[in-house]
Amino acid sequence: MYCKNCRAEVKIDGSKFCIQCGALLSEASQTIEGENKPRSRLLSLDFFKGLTILLMVFVNTVGQFTYTPSWTKHAVDFGLTYVDLVAPFFVFMMALNYKSSFLRRMEELPKLKAYLRIVGRYLIFLGLGLVLTINKDPAGNFYFRWGTLQVLGTAGLLLLPLILFPAIVRLVIGIVGLSVHQFLLETSANQLIYDGIEGGILGSLSWGSMLIISSVLAEGLYKYLNESKENGQKAMIMYFLLGGLMLTTIGIILNCFSVINFNFVISRQYVSASYVVISVGISSLFFYSLFYLIEIFGKTHDLFKKDNFISKLGRNSFFLFIVHIMLISLIVPMIPEDINVVLVFVLGFINVFLIWLLGFFMYRGEIFIVV
Repeated sequence: MYCKNCRAEVKIDGSKFCIQCGALLSEASQTIEGENKPRSRLLSLDFFKGLTILLMVFVNTVGQFTYTPSWTKHAVDFGLTYVDLVAPFFVFMMALNYKSSFLRRMEELPKLKAYLRIVGRYLIFLGLGLVLTINKDPAGNFYFRWGTLQVLGTAGLLLLPLILFPAIVRLVIGIVGLSVHQFLLETSANQLIYDGIEGGILGSLSWGSMLIISSVLAEGLYKYLNESKENGQKAMIMYFLLGGLMLTTIGIILNCFSVINFNFVISRQYVSASYVVISVGISSLFFYSLFYLIEIFGKTHDLFKKDNFISKLGRNSFFLFIVHIMLISLIVPMIPEDINVVLVFVLGFINVFLIWLLGFFMYRGEIFIVV
């Protein structure tokens, strides 16, 4: 018997839920050997999640110190470093699971409750983001600031009413969203985006468009998991490889493009259209590289046939993300901002190790926290 959601093989022992992902099991989960047999849980997806979390822990730790090299910080105003791609990786990671997760809720619950369950999930993102980013000004007054969790929560809510739309419709809506945000960058409203973290509340429109466009490419993974092996692999190539190449190329072209007063230069600070497009493209190509290495090439190598030290973290990616924010907020303020660059990197690797250790023990203890 196989779980329809994560494709893991499960024992027929009377349990109604998959021990791997918690999905409700049904008669439809049972299949026969052959061409349409569900593929096992994708190790490449868990690897992508685990690696994204470790990268985020590292860059969020070292990026807060004075002498951290510019190549391992966010680009100032314009440009692109590997650090600028970590948040898009996280958004892309959300998109890969979004449709399957929603359809699973639709199978388990009445339609309205399924929607409310997903709304509740992203409201939790928003709520946690507000709580974890409370700051105090010089006068001693507390205030809330915008942050990554709020961006992810808002983006998730923006995609929800569109997730069952055809991919081409979502693509058009994503492009319109990017165009509106790019237009706002050329109006008096741009100061709200310039001064806000992650582009502020208005920047959520661009981040939401990033998730919507990513969900279009994620159709390739959905087809891979639900269609025949041949059709599934063709879908992975068409959506992730070719789609990623196309978006990356368009992002590069946009970076060099301007018309009237519109400037499309890559900017994470302002969440410009070129930044969104090229980030989704690179995320797609990176994920496909992992997929090919692990799911195709790796099938003949024992190293990629079971969970490894990185993929194990992918099972609790969101929980580990929350823990890393709390860890940084506790440790970093206790350390001088101008410490030696060597100590900065040591601190970054220590935080990575601590998060990895937590994820490893959670995996060993079969503790999987899903929001």
